[in-house]
Amino acid sequence: MLNIKIYGPGTSSYQLVKSKLTDALDHAHIEYTLKEVQEISTFINDGVVSVPAIKVDEKYLFEIKPNGAFNQSLRDAVQSILKMSSYGALTKIIVPTDFSEASFNAYNYANNMAKVINGVLLLTHVYYPTSIDVNQFSIVDETAENVHRERLNNLVKSVNQDWIGSFMAEPLIEGVFKVGFPKLELIEMSKTENAVIVMGTTGVGDTFKKIFGSLSLDLIDDCYCPLFLIPPDIKYSKMDEVSYLSENLKNDTLHLIYAGKLCVALGVKLRLVHFSKSSDDEYDVKDAISILENYYPTLKYHIEILDTDNLLKEVSGVIHSPKKSLVILSTKHRNIISDIFHKSVSEFAAKNSSCPLLILSDRIK
Repeated sequence: MLNIKIYGPGTSSYQLVKSKLTDALDHAHIEYTLKEVQEISTFINDGVVSVPAIKVDEKYLFEIKPNGAFNQSLRDAVQSILKMSSYGALTKIIVPTDFSEASFNAYNYANNMAKVINGVLLLTHVYYPTSIDVNQFSIVDETAENVHRERLNNLVKSVNQDWIGSFMAEPLIEGVFKVGFPKLELIEMSKTENAVIVMGTTGVGDTFKKIFGSLSLDLIDDCYCPLFLIPPDIKYSKMDEVSYLSENLKNDTLHLIYAGKLCVALGVKLRLVHFSKSSDDEYDVKDAISILENYYPTLKYHIEILDTDNLLKEVSGVIHSPKKSLVILSTKHRNIISDIFHKSVSEFAAKNSSCPLLILSDRIK
C-alpha cells in the first residue's frame, strides 16, 4: 500500500493533481492512503518548496511545475508513482522495437489497443553488444550501446508527445533498454505478470528472415504471455469479430476463456472455429457453450465446425478474411502443416496473415 500526501492550498491546480492521481491509482487498482496537507508550516517541515506537490511513503517527493510544464510534470509524477507498484492491474504491453517501420507500426497498434484493454506501454529495445578490435584485443563497443540507448530515449520522448491536448487520456509509455540476446530477454520479460507482447512482422519472403521478423517466429512457441503479431500496414480499428481456431477443447479451455475476456473488452463477438480432420474427430460443442456462457453471459458468439481435407487452405481463408478481425491461434495446434515446408499453422499464419494475430502458447497459465 502506498502512503500518499498531497501538498497545497485548495486551488484548481491542486484539485487537478488530486483528481488525476487518485483516478490513475483507482484505475490500476492500487491500494493507497491519502492525506491532504495545506498548512505552510508542514510544507517547510517536510521540505516542500513548491506546491502542489506529492510525497509517497515519506521518501519520494514530486513537485508539480507551474505554467507550461504543469501537465508534463504531473504525468511524469503519476507514472513514477504507478511504477512503484508495478503499474498495479494495468496490462503491461511490451512493444519490442528495432526502430524499423514494422516495429513502429506495431507500437501505433499497441498504443490504440492500450486504451481499450487498460494498459501501459513498455517500449523495449534489446541491444546485442558489438565488439571492436583494439591492439589485438576485442572489447565491447560502449559507444554503440550508448547510441542505441539514446535512440530509444529519443523515441520515447517523441511518442510521449502524443498525449498533448488530452493530458492523462493517452496511455503511459515507459522505455525499457536491455542488453543481451533479444529472444532470451523478451522471453524473460514475457514472464511478467499481466503482460502481453505486441510486435510487428515483416511480411512474406526473404524479408521475413530479417532479424526482427525471425524474432517474432522464435517467440511463438516460447512466449509466456499472449503474443500479438501485427503485419505491415495494418492499422488499429474497431473490429467486427475475433476468430479463435480451436483444435481440442480439453487443451484449449484456458485459451478460450482468455479469448472470451478479450472479446468482452473489445466489445466484439467471438467466432469459434474448429476444423474437423476426420470422421472420428469429435468436438464437444456443449462444453464450449457452457464455458462461454458461464464466464461471459453477455458475450455474443457463434461456433463453426468445418470438415476439410485441406486444413492450410481453410486457415488461409480465415487469416485473409475481408472483415476487420483478430485471429487467435494456439501453439497446441500440431500436424496442421504443409507437406512441403513442414511449418505449423502459427508460423504459416505469421508469415501470411493480412490481419492481426494473437498467439497463445502452451506456456501461458
